[in-house]
Amino acid sequence: MLAANQNDCGAHSTVHLAAMMGHNNPPPEKVIKPQPDSVFGLRAAWLRFAEQREIVRLAKLHGRIKRKEEALKRLRAERTTIMNRCIRRMRRASGKN
Repeated sequence: MLAANQNDCGAHSTVHLAAMMGHNNPPPEKVIKPQPDSVFGLRAAWLRFAEQREIVRLAKLHGRIKRKEEALKRLRAERTTIMNRCIRRMRRASGKN
């Protein structure tokens, strides 16, 4: 049987319920705004006194630091994988399964 309003779909009420529950957008008072002192992951008082060219340099350095941290994270993960592989071989060789 067709619904009285053919434009109405079954998901219509679900969409409205989700919107009423507040899962789509937080209320304006709960929106997290970046603090002026937390630029580039730094919460330092001296950052307010940085000049424009220093801020540009800090931006470049921040990007490099983030990339190096990610590379180091990948290297450590690879080291852990190799270590676990070797531990399994060692246990198999000693008869421990």
